[in-house]
Amino acid sequence: MYGIYAYTGRLVGELAVHRGLDLVVAGRNREQTSLAARVLGVESRIFALNDPDVLDEALRDVDVVAHCAGPYERTAELMVAACLRTGTHYLDLAGEANVFEAIYRHDGEAHAAGVALVPGVGFDVVPTDHLVAVAESAPMGRFETP
Repeated sequence: MYGIYAYTGRLVGELAVHRGLDLVVAGRNREQTSLAARVLGVESRIFALNDPDVLDEALRDVDVVAHCAGPYERTAELMVAACLRTGTHYLDLAGEANVFEAIYRHDGEAHAAGVALVPGVGFDVVPTDHLVAVAESAPMGRFETP
């Protein structure tokens, strides 16, 4: 998980540990990332996104990256490129349309690499998509939750 020490990153990290996931936390700030790792009792890795070789090495044994470091318009493309190079699945919490479009442009590369690129799994998109699905399936004039 990249971006552990901001508010949402901490929440995601805590939930991942609570659910028993094999979590490695990461970020560019050594002090804050190390503290978060100690609190959660997990491994940490310190790296910035601007060096492809370092980024690729950091992802060498990672199956899925939960990218929680914004602003996504500046960070998502760098992490997506590394995920494509290393065969690592990618998800983020982005809610910005331009980030979705930028990631969707890599669809062919993702298919070829066998990598899932999934932006917007956070608070902006999933709840509203669910609401639309429920509303579409509700009989006219009635709205019930499933």
